[in-house]
Amino acid sequence: MRSILSFITCFFIYVSGYAQPSLLTENNETRLLQIEDTLKDLSREMINNPLTVLRIKNDSAFVRTLVRALRVPHSFYFPFDSVETVSKLYAPDSAFRIFTWQFERDSNYFRQRGAIQMRTKDGSLQLYPLIDISDFTTKPTDSVRSGNQWIGAIYYNITVHEYNGKKYYTLFGFDDYSNLAVRKWIDVLTFDEQGKPQFGAPIFKYKPDSSKPAQPAYRFVLEYKKDGRAKLNYDKDLKLIIFDHG
Repeated sequence: MRSILSFITCFFIYVSGYAQPSLLTENNETRLLQIEDTLKDLSREMINNPLTVLRIKNDSAFVRTLVRALRVPHSFYFPFDSVETVSKLYAPDSAFRIFTWQFERDSNYFRQRGAIQMRTKDGSLQLYPLIDISDFTTKPTDSVRSGNQWIGAIYYNITVHEYNGKKYYTLFGFDDYSNLAVRKWIDVLTFDEQGKPQFGAPIFKYKPDSSKPAQPAYRFVLEYKKDGRAKLNYDKDLKLIIFDHG
C-alpha cells in the first residue's frame, strides 16, 4: 500500500547542506585515527558478540572511547568512516551530527543509543547524550521530548526546513523493536533557547487510519512484521514524506 504523508512543507523553506572545511590538525587527526581503530573493534563486538555480557561490556567501552575521541579538538570534522555499525549523520547545514546505534540484549529486547555533537567555533566538545525510554512509555507519539526521554531509532536520513525563522530537522529512523515487529520512525528535532535538543512537533497531517498514530502526533511510527518490508523517506521533488509497506 502506497501512501503520502503531508509534512506541512508548503510553509517550509528547504535549506540545503554545504561542505565545511576541516579544522583538524595533522596531530589530532592521527590521534583520532588511532582511537578509530579501537572504536571499530568495539562497535563490531557490541553488535555481533554472541554473549550478552560481552555485548554489554563492549557497548559501555564504546561509549567511553567515543567520548574520549570527541574530546579531541575539532573532532566534529572526523568522519569515523570505519565504524560501520554506527550511524553517523551530519545535519544538512552542518550545525551538528548525530550518532545512533543499537544494543540487543536478547531477541526480544532492543535499545537504541545515541548522542548529538554540535559544531563549535573553538572545536570544544558540546555533546548531548540520547537516552532511549521507549520501553517505559505507552504513548511514544504524544509529546515533545528531551534527549533524556528519547524515543530511540537508528537514523538513516535527515533533512532540514525553516519556518518562521526556526529550523526543523526531520529524522528518519529504524528500530528492530522486538522479535515479531519492526518500526520505522519520523521524528522532528529542534533546539530550545538554551540550545538543547528537543524531539517532536505536532506537524503531521494525514487521513485518520487505525494503522497510524492518533492526531495530534508529535512523531510518526510505521510498524510492520519482522518478515515484512516498508519504505519511509522524504521525496525532495514532491516535498512529501512517502511510505510504502506491504
